[in-house]
Amino acid sequence: MSIAPQAPGLGMGSVHVVGDPSHRIVLADGLAVEILASYPVRPDADLYSLAVAIEFRCGHCRHESEATLVAVRDHALLCPGCYADLDLVRGPPVMEIAPVQRSAA
Repeated sequence: MSIAPQAPGLGMGSVHVVGDPSHRIVLADGLAVEILASYPVRPDADLYSLAVAIEFRCGHCRHESEATLVAVRDHALLCPGCYADLDLVRGPPVMEIAPVQRSAA
């Protein structure tokens, strides 16, 4: 158990992130949790800091988790461990340009 404020119940099923006027995550059971901040770190999963800790079953490993920092991927919550295990985001490929050979003049 954490000392952070908690939302009741265990979130399971798909989730929806709702935008303006108030940013929140709506769990499958209809419970809405306020989003304090979002972190666009990866193209395949979004990371959110929540106002209260929620209990949920991870959409990847299926283990129960409790967190205030959650990832959403394909409308499913990911635990912090599964989010950390996602492939690293790589930058665009570096193109090498061959040097131009100059003729002797």
